[in-house]
This record gives sequence, structure tokens and C-alpha cells, in this order.
Amino acid sequence: MFGEAIATHAERRSEARFPIIRTAKLVYGDVEMPCVLRDISNSALRVRIYDAIPADTQPIELEFGDGDRHAVELVWQRDGHAGLRFPQFADLRALVGEKGPFRKRAIRIGVELSSSITVLGSKHEVKIEDISHQGARIVSDHPLAMDQQLRIALPSLGEVYAVVRWREHPGYGLAFLETFRFEEVAHMAGNLQAISRIWRREHPRQGIVRPAPSQPERRAVNG
Repeated sequence: MFGEAIATHAERRSEARFPIIRTAKLVYGDVEMPCVLRDISNSALRVRIYDAIPADTQPIELEFGDGDRHAVELVWQRDGHAGLRFPQFADLRALVGEKGPFRKRAIRIGVELSSSITVLGSKHEVKIEDISHQGARIVSDHPLAMDQQLRIALPSLGEVYAVVRWREHPGYGLAFLETFRFEEVAHMAGNLQAISRIWRREHPRQGIVRPAPSQPERRAVNG
């Protein structure tokens, strides 16, 4: 048995590893952690992480912007990187391609954050339901028009200008006029989710509403 384990380990180490840069997120419990794939083989991968993953965390899923998900296990983490392996042999092409239920889009972090928007000099309360470095999805009782410009207050990130790219009242998709770097939102993801947990405790009947695969009155955007 020991000899077989050594042989298996040697075989895995000998697998070809390919450099790759692709954004994704690790999902476990109520945490969604942005990450960047750095290199990959058919049984393991190395990712850049922006916060420590608690020891013995399971299950963990790796999710891409197109909604495609893969089960992974944590092997090691140090110096802002983590080694992950696939419990079952993975299709390398599926990891470097895109075949999920959504079109290619920025990595979104599901949250529930109280915020406000300023439209034509008037301020209105809204709730942020997901955020990426390119945009956000909000719920607003105040009706908004397509392509309407506004300012939105983002907890921990400040106030930014945005434009309405899709709407299904009371839900709206915003694209930031000046986008953040992916690393900026990745570094703040843990703090944003901590604020979100406090909101959920104060509003126990509320839940995160995930976007449907298709939505009416939408336009292709970068957010």
C-alpha cells in the first residue's frame, strides 16, 4: 500500500502543469473568496488567494464567472497562494474554457449590503446583492431608467459613478464608469461579507437572490 501511494504521488507530480491566469472564486460555507488560477494540471492547481482559508474547510467549490463549478480540496496554503486538488480527475479543457450557464463575466461576490444611490441630486436607499470589480446588482424601490447615470456608495470602497445596464424592477444591474482592479475587490471581499453577515443577522428573513440564467431587458456589459 505504501509503495502504491508513493507511485501515485510520483505520477501526479509528473503530470504536466500549465501556466494560466484566470479569475475565479472559492465557495465554502457562506464565504465567496475571489482567487486567480496560476497553474494547473488534470489533478491539481495553484491559485492566488487574498485571505487565509480555515484549516479542514470542506466542501470547497471552485466557481468561474460563467457559473461553471468544480469540487476541490485544500492541500496547502502559504505566501498568498493555495494548492488545490480535484477529488476526481478533471477535464483540463473544461477549466481553461467556458461552458457554464452564464456568459463570460466578472467574478461576482454575493452579499447583502445596505447602501444608497444619488440620482439627479436625490438620494435613495438600496440593497447591494452582488458586486464585482466592474459593477454591482442592486434592489431599489426607486425606479431607474436604462442607461441612467448615478452615484452609488460602496461599503469599504467609497462612492463611485455607475450606469444602469439592465433592469427588472426592483432589481438593477450597474456598470461602474471607472472600474476597480480585481485585486482591490478581492482584498475587500472578506470585509464586505463580514458586513453582509451582520445585515443578515438583523434581517433573518432575507436571503441572497441569485441571478437567473436569462433575464429580460438586458444588454451585454462588462460588469
